[in-house]
Amino acid sequence: MVSPESAVRRLMRETGKLLQPYGFESAESHGGRAESGWIRVEEAGVASVTRTRTVRNWTGGQQELRFGLALDATPLAWWEYRAWRNTQSGQAPVPFAQAEGPGLLGNSGLPVEATQPWSLRLDPEQPGQALQADIDAIRAQLPRRVHLYARRALRLLQPGAYLDELLAQPDPGLDSWVAIVVLLGADGPGAELDHACEQLRLFGVQHDAASYAADVIDYAHGQAAAV
Repeated sequence: MVSPESAVRRLMRETGKLLQPYGFESAESHGGRAESGWIRVEEAGVASVTRTRTVRNWTGGQQELRFGLALDATPLAWWEYRAWRNTQSGQAPVPFAQAEGPGLLGNSGLPVEATQPWSLRLDPEQPGQALQADIDAIRAQLPRRVHLYARRALRLLQPGAYLDELLAQPDPGLDSWVAIVVLLGADGPGAELDHACEQLRLFGVQHDAASYAADVIDYAHGQAAAV
């Protein structure tokens, strides 16, 4: 018998082992924080799989921990943009292996059941101990869920994949247009970049962020001109 906290740690160690065949390594081994989970560094960017925040609550009079997995992908062009912003503000650029963001897609595109948090309840007959049936159920689901998350994160790093999904959003917001402009700028000048810049300019005015939008547009035009 183990406490819920110990059970979560053990399950996450198993998650790390399951991610190894997909090329993921501990983020901590690349200078990141332990809670940053696991990453795979590619020339195109950085893919990551992490554990979500653990939430403790009561369900049906029984205490439980709820947690799951999360994923992200950071295209190289986005990391370069963030490094430029850091330099502009006098901050040191974040190392490439520790890159984060844009954080706009993540778990979208996964089956709904794979995004639901796991429930780890306390054993009513063993005070302070995790219910073994819940541990076994989570362990049985780990291989498939890890496969889905790893493949999804890596797919977002394929050429143009992140940008294509952003462009397919039915109603992109300000943050999405920022990422779209940055990623299009890395591909060079063109009508698509011009349209995205105009959309970002309009959103900047609407959200009292005109100066911010102008900085992003200037950066993207500079990157496009260098392609």
